[in-house]
Amino acid sequence: MSQFDLKNANVYIQDGYAPADGAVNNAAGYNIGDSVIAVDGFTAALAVGDVVKFTGDDTRYTITAKTDTLGVTTSITVSPVLVAALVDNQVIVVQPHRLEVVIGEGNITWSEFKAREYKLNRGKLNTVRNGDEQPVDVRMDFEWEFLKASTGETPTIEDALKKRGEAAAWVSSATDPCEPYAVDILIVYAPECENVDSEEILLADFRYEQLDHDGDAGTISCTGKCNILEPTVTRVAAA
Repeated sequence: MSQFDLKNANVYIQDGYAPADGAVNNAAGYNIGDSVIAVDGFTAALAVGDVVKFTGDDTRYTITAKTDTLGVTTSITVSPVLVAALVDNQVIVVQPHRLEVVIGEGNITWSEFKAREYKLNRGKLNTVRNGDEQPVDVRMDFEWEFLKASTGETPTIEDALKKRGEAAAWVSSATDPCEPYAVDILIVYAPECENVDSEEILLADFRYEQLDHDGDAGTISCTGKCNILEPTVTRVAAA
């Protein structure tokens, strides 16, 4: 087993968009190749461009058209077409808004801190206790072509970090609406080896504090903090 290789990892910025789950609404279900799905259970209208997953199928489907009834979505058209059959009442989970970060020759690093207080007894080491909690520091060095997307285009990284322009509808990943806007950084590592687990590393509630732009190299160094003590790491069993 080789060591972690960033070339085999995808880095994403995603928000906290999480409408209530819906479900397939067709007693006969749907077959592979279908694309128009009757749904129920949603409590609001979804948007064209939203991404959904059906439980049991890890494919990300983009909503290309939809029908709403009384302000609630009752039918969706998805792309790509179904790669797995669906049954009635199969759960539909709306995914967060997500943007892939092009790292190029850059990097992503994070640092965890554990403060300790060492107590002395007449000048000699005596006991230790935990100090105040510290957030995780994160640094991303990534490539950029434009800083702001045109209308109708995919948001840029800075759009996503700043909740502006084409990312104005993004939702903070923080649970407290009074806190400053935050996003999650997700690293999906899939080793090239066959039959080897992949791994997902979630750096939750990231807020940028500094953006250093290099116009000649077309790169940005982004530093900030996550309001967590450590990332959430999930092993995903090989298919």
